[in-house]
Amino acid sequence: MMALGWTSLRSVAGKGSGFLVMPGSARYFHIELGSRYRWYVAPARTMLVALCGIIGGGIIWSGIQTGMTLYDLQDVQANLDHVRMQDQQLLAQAQREGLDLSEPSLQQLPAEVSLANLVLTKRHFSWTQFLSALESAIPQQVSMKSIRLDQGGAVVHITGLAVTVEHVTALTVTLQNHAVFYDPVLGQHRVRPDGLVEFDLTLRYRQQGV
Repeated sequence: MMALGWTSLRSVAGKGSGFLVMPGSARYFHIELGSRYRWYVAPARTMLVALCGIIGGGIIWSGIQTGMTLYDLQDVQANLDHVRMQDQQLLAQAQREGLDLSEPSLQQLPAEVSLANLVLTKRHFSWTQFLSALESAIPQQVSMKSIRLDQGGAVVHITGLAVTVEHVTALTVTLQNHAVFYDPVLGQHRVRPDGLVEFDLTLRYRQQGV
């Protein structure tokens, strides 16, 4: 009987250990969790640390890129300011010398330069050299009817007669491999009632000493 009573007392005491008796007769339920093992805590902590490291590295890299971009922009701005200063100095010097560097004048400048080059080319053009070179390239079975030069003597238009089409082809090959003539282009050709072949030929002429 005494043993049974002592066992019941222990059971009640064990059950009572799950409660905390606080002043004022208030009872709070107490659960012991310190002894439970959570296998996912360590991997989760490692992943969080790695993620924080990646984010920090990205922030540092973005800061470096931003600094480099700002440095490049400052360099470009400095070069632009230098070019603008040179332009202003050039305009001031041109005004002192009486030169017109306005936009309409600059747009007209290429045409004036081209005209000046054309005049110089015609001035130095030698008909003697041109006709001598052309005569040496023409076969005996081919004769010239007309010769016309364009663009300061650089482009030559020839109209002629040949005995056969093969002679026209031979003339084209000769001009292709010539020292001063190049890029021959055979245009229209037709056989006349008398059997001769009339043809049009365009080629380029390389002036010597120009």
